[in-house]
Amino acid sequence: MIEASASCEVFALLKRPDEKYVTETAYKNPMFVEDVARRVAETASLHDDISWFSVSVESFESIHKHSAYAYVDSDEMR
Repeated sequence: MIEASASCEVFALLKRPDEKYVTETAYKNPMFVEDVARRVAETASLHDDISWFSVSVESFESIHKHSAYAYVDSDEMR
């Protein structure tokens, strides 16, 4: 559910030869942290087995001196 809401699949460890694939895949489907948080929240809210959730997304910026962060929980969607 989470990976389907992002620019591309998530990798815990990435080797240098794989960076090209990940970069090109994500470039075709760019997402801000707010977009990912919103998509995950919308998907979770439609799931019958989930009564409450919180979503937090952080992007560790490589070209800026700050990270991008977004948060939403199910109470905010009502």
